[in-house]
Amino acid sequence: MRLTRCVRLVAAAAGAAALGSLTLPAAPASAAVPGLLYLSAETNFDSTVYKSVRVFCPSGTQVIGGGYQLVGAEGAVVLDDFIPSADNLLVGAGEIVGAGEPSDGTTASWKVVANVVCANALSGYSIQVASSGFVNRHDNFARVGCPPGRMLIGGGESLSNGFGQVSTYQLDMSGSQVTAAAITDNDGYSGSWSVTAYAICAASAPPGWHLVTQTSANNTQLSKAVTAFCGPGQVSLGAGWNVFVVNNADRYVTRASVSASPDPGVTAAATATRDTGVIWPVQATAACANQT
Repeated sequence: MRLTRCVRLVAAAAGAAALGSLTLPAAPASAAVPGLLYLSAETNFDSTVYKSVRVFCPSGTQVIGGGYQLVGAEGAVVLDDFIPSADNLLVGAGEIVGAGEPSDGTTASWKVVANVVCANALSGYSIQVASSGFVNRHDNFARVGCPPGRMLIGGGESLSNGFGQVSTYQLDMSGSQVTAAAITDNDGYSGSWSVTAYAICAASAPPGWHLVTQTSANNTQLSKAVTAFCGPGQVSLGAGWNVFVVNNADRYVTRASVSASPDPGVTAAATATRDTGVIWPVQATAACANQT
């Protein structure tokens, strides 16, 4: 989490997080993924500078994946935290205070929606964590792998410092590793910051577990979205994303949401804050598994 920022904004953040509302979308249990359940929670819809929400899995189940969505103030809000724990998923975001934005962020209303995917406890379950160096640089990344003999089933990431001038652009799940990457906005950030990667691991992955990726058109369009669909008879368990920035920032991921039905998959969306004439795509990654 961005702890220093949370301390500075503790009153606003605590109030917004506490007001998250829990909903339970209909999702049938799966023989291949016992206890499979999709839950969501959201913050208030207002212009609080930083806000977060935590959504819990029921007792006896564990977090195996999830997704998120930033609703409202498109292009003016940065994802800070997408943190999986054994029994909950925390999603936090803050307003951009970089080039073209006032120092206290946008005045538009917005909210954070967290989607968690839960399942019965898995053998060998653990969450591995690794952070990058705490440095002053344009871009940074962290990579973490599962212990020997364990399989990767999901991932997460978070930022420390940045104060609205650093944003995530990649959460990649490959093999048994998770890579989390972030970048400063075009006018940079004068302080030091770091990024943290989280890997959800287990002794074995759900049957049929695999990754599906889909990339949007590669053009100068300012807002774009793309969906990576799981195949017939499969379910979507978790989300990854990538915005190909090539040393150019101001492209903000606003959504990496998991859909349960009727077309399971992951939709990733991103928005540019201004037209710099840069050609860029956004990529969605869905962690899929057999439904029956």
